[in-house]
Amino acid sequence: MSRNVEIKAKVQNHDETVRRAVEISGKQPTILKQHDIFYESPNGRLKMRSVEENGVALTELIWYDRPDVAGPKLSNFNKFDVPVEVLDALKLSLESSMGIKGEVKKTRTLVLHNQTRIHIDRVDGLGDFMELEVCLAPEETPEHGEKIAHELREQLAVPETDLLTGAYMDMLKA
Repeated sequence: MSRNVEIKAKVQNHDETVRRAVEISGKQPTILKQHDIFYESPNGRLKMRSVEENGVALTELIWYDRPDVAGPKLSNFNKFDVPVEVLDALKLSLESSMGIKGEVKKTRTLVLHNQTRIHIDRVDGLGDFMELEVCLAPEETPEHGEKIAHELREQLAVPETDLLTGAYMDMLKA
């Protein structure tokens, strides 16, 4: 099982946050169009994510579990690529067995910095947000990831008062 430490926050200025992320990383961003279908999972969260990057589409099935708390939190997850030839059958099976909780559509600006994925998201119906995903190696502690996440949040000028607890799906359902 893979692990990362995550922070999610409201973003007051999308373009400035992207500018800071590019400055910190020294890398140009990648723009992704994402469409997540969330299923009524009895444990954690389960979503099917369709991603479009430069006209190329990919679909992943992602299960993850993390606490709904503000600030850095450990997330355990599994994901796998869904081959296009089984996509429709898998969607039908998941919807029939679990039901659909809802859908989230967003444009994600992805900036990679060392072991961290910086996401600056424009979420349909919600607004602008930032997520940090600090990918942990097996020998790294969650505390190490939390330290990195706090430092990056500060460098991005995102105040603690803008930290969020839940997933976009939870916010859309509220």
